[in-house]
Amino acid sequence: MVVFSDLDGSLLDHDTYDWRPARPALEILRKRDIPLVLVSSKTLAELADYRVQLQLRHPVVAENGAAMDVPADYFPGSTMLSTATISRDQLQTVYNEVKVANEFRCQAFYELGVPGIVRETGLTERKAMRANDRKASEPILWLDSEERAALFSQEMQARGLRCTRGGRFLHLMADTGKDEAVRQLIDAYMRKWPGTTLTSVSLGDGPNDLGMLASTDIAVVIPGKHEHRMSLTTQKRVLRPTSPGPVGWNEAMLTLLAEQQDVQRATHKDGE
Repeated sequence: MVVFSDLDGSLLDHDTYDWRPARPALEILRKRDIPLVLVSSKTLAELADYRVQLQLRHPVVAENGAAMDVPADYFPGSTMLSTATISRDQLQTVYNEVKVANEFRCQAFYELGVPGIVRETGLTERKAMRANDRKASEPILWLDSEERAALFSQEMQARGLRCTRGGRFLHLMADTGKDEAVRQLIDAYMRKWPGTTLTSVSLGDGPNDLGMLASTDIAVVIPGKHEHRMSLTTQKRVLRPTSPGPVGWNEAMLTLLAEQQDVQRATHKDGE
């Protein structure tokens, strides 16, 4: 098993950023040496903190798939993983042109600055600085209508960019996403463990997680604090815990981990 998880609103509480309610499931993952790959809109600098807090030594996917960090020698040397090539400066140039031409009401992170990011997220100044340390994406506080948001997305798509919606912000990036990064990593894990049956699990709460959720064997849709419908067309297994954030995350993962243990026991018994 390999687990891919969104952070804000999923493993982390939407308001407090607390992950501790998920500690029981996290402990089992650690004891069974099951990889937990963080897949987030957060920056690599932010994810470095959570790697330490959660005692993780696995890859992380940052900026909604635009950046990735894999520990040295984690995968075989022939494994190649790619990320977005467009820079944040280039994104800001296109964003500003589209915003001015269409008179969209919105503010990107670079316009908000650290004080504005603190105000909109509740992060400390230090954490807000890390959140603004981006390489290939630009979060956008949307202040216009939903109809205009769709137009904004179309304008960006016409320019070869992608605009996705997270729990709090729109995210502008190259035409990539969490789904591409997750599929690359699943392939890398299959090469790392040839001859084994790999079950992939993903957990997420926002529209920007839909591609990732559709890319794994099992999808866990965490109740989100937004009004956007989280519908999946995949025929794969979908779990929908009743509780939001890390409580629901823990609930779903404990269910899956118990099932995994039952399967392992049955397999061992059959082999006796």
